[in-house]
Amino acid sequence: MVLHTALVLFCLSQPRPDTVDISASRSRLKALSDGAGHVLVYDGERPYDAMFYGDGKRLVQLRIIGGGKSGTESWDVRLWDPRIPQLDGNFVSVDMRDSGAEYSLTCGKRKTPFKALGAEELAKLIASATFVPPSWDRLPEKLLRDDAGTYYFVDRLRTEERSDRRDFRLFVGQRGKMKQMPLKDVVDDSEGMVFSTKSGDLRLIFGNGRSENEKPVPDDFKWIEGKSTKRLTDVPLTVPTNGRLVYMDLGVYAGARLGTPCDDLM
Repeated sequence: MVLHTALVLFCLSQPRPDTVDISASRSRLKALSDGAGHVLVYDGERPYDAMFYGDGKRLVQLRIIGGGKSGTESWDVRLWDPRIPQLDGNFVSVDMRDSGAEYSLTCGKRKTPFKALGAEELAKLIASATFVPPSWDRLPEKLLRDDAGTYYFVDRLRTEERSDRRDFRLFVGQRGKMKQMPLKDVVDDSEGMVFSTKSGDLRLIFGNGRSENEKPVPDDFKWIEGKSTKRLTDVPLTVPTNGRLVYMDLGVYAGARLGTPCDDLM
Protein backbone atom coordinates (compact mmCIF):
# COMPACT_ATOMS: atom_id res chain seq x y z
CA MET A 1 0.00 0.00 0.00
CA VAL A 2 2.86 2.39 0.84
CA LEU A 3 4.52 1.65 -2.50
CA HIS A 4 1.22 2.15 -4.40
CA THR A 5 0.61 5.49 -2.65
CA ALA A 6 4.15 6.64 -3.38
CA LEU A 7 3.78 5.77 -7.07
CA VAL A 8 0.49 7.68 -7.33
CA LEU A 9 1.99 10.75 -5.66
CA PHE A 10 5.03 10.51 -7.95
CA CYS A 11 2.84 10.39 -11.08
CA LEU A 12 0.66 13.28 -9.96
CA SER A 13 3.70 15.41 -9.17
CA GLN A 14 5.21 15.05 -12.62
CA PRO A 15 5.13 18.28 -14.66
CA ARG A 16 3.29 18.04 -17.93
CA PRO A 17 5.51 18.00 -21.02
CA ASP A 18 6.50 21.33 -22.54
CA THR A 19 5.96 20.12 -26.12
CA VAL A 20 3.84 17.61 -28.04
CA ASP A 21 5.62 14.90 -29.99
CA ILE A 22 4.28 15.06 -33.57
CA SER A 23 6.77 12.62 -35.09
CA ALA A 24 4.19 9.87 -35.64
CA SER A 25 1.84 12.15 -37.61
CA ARG A 26 4.33 14.60 -39.13
CA SER A 27 3.94 13.24 -42.68
CA ARG A 28 0.13 13.57 -42.48
CA LEU A 29 -0.04 17.13 -41.16
CA LYS A 30 -1.83 19.84 -43.12
CA ALA A 31 -2.16 23.55 -42.34
CA LEU A 32 -4.68 26.34 -42.87
CA SER A 33 -4.30 30.12 -42.59
CA ASP A 34 -6.76 33.02 -42.57
CA GLY A 35 -4.09 35.33 -44.00
CA ALA A 36 -4.05 37.41 -40.82
CA GLY A 37 -1.56 35.44 -38.75
CA HIS A 38 -3.88 32.73 -37.47
CA VAL A 39 -2.92 29.14 -38.33
CA LEU A 40 -4.55 25.74 -37.86
CA VAL A 41 -2.55 22.51 -38.19
CA TYR A 42 -4.29 19.13 -38.28
CA ASP A 43 -3.90 15.47 -39.13
CA GLY A 44 -4.86 15.29 -42.80
CA GLU A 45 -6.25 11.76 -42.51
CA ARG A 46 -8.11 12.15 -39.20
CA PRO A 47 -8.51 15.86 -38.44
CA TYR A 48 -10.75 15.13 -35.45
CA ASP A 49 -7.88 13.27 -33.75
CA ALA A 50 -5.37 16.13 -33.55
CA MET A 51 -5.52 19.85 -34.23
CA PHE A 52 -3.36 22.82 -33.21
CA TYR A 53 -3.86 26.58 -33.32
CA GLY A 54 -1.52 29.53 -33.08
CA ASP A 55 0.53 32.12 -34.88
CA GLY A 56 2.61 29.62 -36.83
CA LYS A 57 5.51 29.81 -34.39
CA ARG A 58 3.78 28.42 -31.31
CA LEU A 59 0.89 26.03 -31.93
CA VAL A 60 -1.36 24.99 -29.05
CA GLN A 61 -3.11 21.63 -29.09
CA LEU A 62 -6.89 22.02 -29.12
CA ARG A 63 -9.35 19.99 -27.07
CA ILE A 64 -11.63 18.23 -29.54
CA ILE A 65 -15.16 17.28 -28.42
CA GLY A 66 -16.47 15.74 -31.65
CA GLY A 67 -16.28 15.57 -35.39
CA GLY A 68 -16.78 13.45 -38.45
CA LYS A 69 -15.69 12.82 -42.02
CA SER A 70 -17.43 11.98 -45.29
CA GLY A 71 -14.86 10.42 -47.58
CA THR A 72 -12.65 13.10 -49.11
CA GLU A 73 -15.56 15.47 -49.66
CA SER A 74 -15.97 16.99 -46.20
CA TRP A 75 -15.12 16.87 -42.52
CA ASP A 76 -15.81 18.86 -39.40
CA VAL A 77 -14.10 19.16 -36.03
CA ARG A 78 -15.96 20.48 -32.98
CA LEU A 79 -13.73 22.27 -30.47
CA TRP A 80 -13.99 22.90 -26.75
CA ASP A 81 -14.67 26.51 -25.84
CA PRO A 82 -17.18 27.03 -23.00
CA ARG A 83 -17.60 30.71 -23.83
CA ILE A 84 -19.80 29.64 -26.74
CA PRO A 85 -22.67 27.35 -25.65
CA GLN A 86 -23.00 24.42 -28.04
CA LEU A 87 -26.71 24.99 -28.72
CA ASP A 88 -29.16 27.07 -30.77
CA GLY A 89 -26.78 27.24 -33.72
CA ASN A 90 -23.84 28.40 -31.60
CA PHE A 91 -20.79 26.17 -31.77
CA VAL A 92 -17.04 26.16 -32.39
CA SER A 93 -15.86 24.13 -35.34
CA VAL A 94 -13.40 23.83 -38.19
CA ASP A 95 -14.98 22.64 -41.43
CA MET A 96 -13.82 21.43 -44.83
CA ARG A 97 -16.27 21.33 -47.73
CA ASP A 98 -16.25 20.48 -51.46
CA SER A 99 -13.14 18.30 -51.29
CA GLY A 100 -10.98 21.14 -49.99
CA ALA A 101 -12.43 24.00 -52.02
CA GLU A 102 -13.68 25.62 -48.81
CA TYR A 103 -12.29 25.74 -45.27
CA SER A 104 -13.75 27.76 -42.42
CA LEU A 105 -13.65 28.33 -38.69
CA THR A 106 -16.88 29.05 -36.84
CA CYS A 107 -16.88 30.71 -33.41
CA GLY A 108 -20.53 31.16 -32.47
CA LYS A 109 -22.07 33.54 -34.99
CA ARG A 110 -18.76 34.47 -36.62
CA LYS A 111 -17.43 32.45 -39.54
CA THR A 112 -13.87 33.01 -40.79
CA PRO A 113 -12.62 31.59 -44.10
CA PHE A 114 -9.27 29.77 -44.13
CA LYS A 115 -7.09 28.57 -47.00
CA ALA A 116 -4.78 25.56 -47.22
CA LEU A 117 -1.06 26.21 -47.22
CA GLY A 118 0.97 24.95 -50.16
CA ALA A 119 3.54 22.19 -49.76
CA GLU A 120 6.52 24.55 -49.44
CA GLU A 121 4.86 26.80 -46.86
CA LEU A 122 3.64 23.76 -44.96
CA ALA A 123 7.11 22.21 -44.79
CA LYS A 124 8.64 25.44 -43.45
CA LEU A 125 5.89 25.80 -40.87
CA ILE A 126 6.17 22.23 -39.55
CA ALA A 127 9.96 22.47 -39.39
CA SER A 128 10.05 25.71 -37.39
CA ALA A 129 6.90 25.64 -35.22
CA THR A 130 6.76 24.53 -31.61
CA PHE A 131 3.81 22.27 -30.77
CA VAL A 132 2.62 22.56 -27.16
CA PRO A 133 -0.10 20.91 -25.02
CA PRO A 134 -3.44 22.65 -24.31
CA SER A 135 -2.62 25.91 -22.56
CA TRP A 136 -5.73 26.30 -20.39
CA ASP A 137 -5.05 24.49 -17.10
CA ARG A 138 -8.02 25.30 -14.83
CA LEU A 139 -11.08 23.09 -14.35
CA PRO A 140 -14.35 24.34 -12.78
CA GLU A 141 -15.27 22.07 -9.88
CA LYS A 142 -18.43 23.61 -8.41
CA LEU A 143 -20.63 26.69 -8.80
CA LEU A 144 -23.23 27.69 -6.24
CA ARG A 145 -25.12 30.81 -5.22
CA ASP A 146 -27.26 32.06 -2.35
CA ASP A 147 -30.68 33.69 -2.60
CA ALA A 148 -29.12 37.17 -2.63
CA GLY A 149 -27.16 36.52 -5.83
CA THR A 150 -23.75 35.89 -4.26
CA TYR A 151 -21.85 33.18 -6.12
CA TYR A 152 -19.40 30.61 -4.71
CA PHE A 153 -17.09 29.15 -7.33
CA VAL A 154 -14.45 26.44 -6.91
CA ASP A 155 -11.89 25.45 -9.53
CA ARG A 156 -8.74 23.35 -9.54
CA LEU A 157 -5.75 22.44 -11.65
CA ARG A 158 -6.68 20.70 -14.90
CA THR A 159 -4.48 17.89 -16.15
CA GLU A 160 -5.17 14.93 -18.42
CA GLU A 161 -5.27 12.64 -15.36
CA ARG A 162 -8.82 12.62 -13.91
CA SER A 163 -7.65 11.55 -10.45
CA ASP A 164 -5.24 14.50 -10.21
CA ARG A 165 -7.13 16.76 -7.78
CA ARG A 166 -5.05 19.64 -6.43
CA ASP A 167 -4.54 23.40 -6.36
CA PHE A 168 -8.14 24.23 -5.44
CA ARG A 169 -9.25 27.88 -5.43
CA LEU A 170 -12.39 29.49 -4.04
CA PHE A 171 -13.98 32.70 -5.34
CA VAL A 172 -16.90 34.49 -3.68
CA GLY A 173 -18.96 37.49 -4.75
CA GLN A 174 -21.63 38.79 -7.05
CA ARG A 175 -21.46 38.47 -10.81
CA GLY A 176 -18.50 40.42 -12.18
CA LYS A 177 -17.19 41.20 -8.69
CA MET A 178 -15.93 37.85 -7.44
CA LYS A 179 -12.75 37.71 -5.38
CA GLN A 180 -10.45 34.84 -4.58
CA MET A 181 -10.56 33.75 -0.93
CA PRO A 182 -7.25 32.53 0.50
CA LEU A 183 -7.74 28.97 1.75
CA LYS A 184 -6.65 27.83 5.20
CA ASP A 185 -7.58 24.19 4.64
CA VAL A 186 -9.17 21.92 2.02
CA VAL A 187 -11.01 18.66 2.61
CA ASP A 188 -11.72 16.53 -0.48
CA ASP A 189 -12.84 12.94 0.08
CA SER A 190 -15.67 10.51 -0.68
CA GLU A 191 -18.03 12.23 1.78
CA GLY A 192 -17.73 15.76 0.44
CA MET A 193 -15.60 18.88 0.37
CA VAL A 194 -14.80 21.66 2.83
CA PHE A 195 -13.01 24.89 1.95
CA SER A 196 -11.97 26.88 5.00
CA THR A 197 -11.14 30.59 4.81
CA LYS A 198 -10.59 33.32 7.40
CA SER A 199 -14.17 34.53 6.98
CA GLY A 200 -16.07 31.25 6.66
CA ASP A 201 -16.34 27.69 5.41
CA LEU A 202 -17.87 26.38 2.21
CA ARG A 203 -19.21 22.88 2.93
CA LEU A 204 -20.33 20.54 0.17
CA ILE A 205 -21.87 17.25 1.26
CA PHE A 206 -22.94 14.94 -1.57
CA GLY A 207 -25.84 12.52 -1.15
CA ASN A 208 -24.26 10.07 -3.61
CA GLY A 209 -27.57 8.25 -4.01
CA ARG A 210 -27.44 6.89 -0.45
CA SER A 211 -30.57 6.42 1.59
CA GLU A 212 -31.41 6.88 5.24
CA ASN A 213 -34.55 5.19 6.59
CA GLU A 214 -35.41 4.36 2.95
CA LYS A 215 -35.33 8.07 2.05
CA PRO A 216 -32.67 9.54 -0.25
CA VAL A 217 -30.01 11.66 1.38
CA PRO A 218 -29.97 15.02 -0.44
CA ASP A 219 -26.91 17.05 -1.31
CA ASP A 220 -26.20 19.70 1.30
CA PHE A 221 -24.35 22.83 0.18
CA LYS A 222 -23.82 25.70 2.61
CA TRP A 223 -21.66 28.65 3.57
CA ILE A 224 -20.96 28.89 7.30
CA GLU A 225 -19.77 32.19 8.72
CA GLY A 226 -19.60 32.25 12.51
CA LYS A 227 -23.04 31.23 13.77
CA SER A 228 -24.68 32.08 10.47
CA THR A 229 -25.43 29.42 7.85
CA LYS A 230 -26.56 30.05 4.26
CA ARG A 231 -28.05 27.26 2.20
CA LEU A 232 -26.69 27.36 -1.34
CA THR A 233 -28.22 26.40 -4.68
CA ASP A 234 -26.22 24.23 -7.07
CA VAL A 235 -25.69 25.87 -10.48
CA PRO A 236 -24.94 22.88 -12.76
CA LEU A 237 -21.75 23.28 -14.75
CA THR A 238 -23.06 20.77 -17.31
CA VAL A 239 -25.63 23.31 -18.56
CA PRO A 240 -24.01 25.01 -21.60
CA THR A 241 -25.17 28.53 -20.73
CA ASN A 242 -23.59 28.19 -17.30
CA GLY A 243 -20.24 27.59 -18.98
CA ARG A 244 -20.48 31.04 -20.50
CA LEU A 245 -21.49 32.41 -17.09
CA VAL A 246 -18.33 30.98 -15.54
CA TYR A 247 -15.86 31.92 -18.26
CA MET A 248 -17.20 35.34 -19.21
CA ASP A 249 -19.74 36.81 -16.80
CA LEU A 250 -18.58 36.01 -13.28
CA GLY A 251 -15.26 37.78 -13.81
CA VAL A 252 -13.11 34.96 -12.42
CA TYR A 253 -11.42 34.40 -15.78
CA ALA A 254 -11.88 37.91 -17.16
CA GLY A 255 -9.52 38.58 -20.06
CA ALA A 256 -8.02 35.09 -19.97
CA ARG A 257 -7.00 33.35 -23.19
CA LEU A 258 -8.15 29.73 -23.33
CA GLY A 259 -5.77 28.81 -26.13
CA THR A 260 -8.56 28.32 -28.69
CA PRO A 261 -9.15 30.08 -32.04
CA CYS A 262 -12.03 32.00 -30.46
CA ASP A 263 -9.51 33.97 -28.39
CA ASP A 264 -8.92 35.91 -31.61
CA LEU A 265 -11.86 35.15 -33.87
CA MET A 266 -14.98 35.26 -31.69
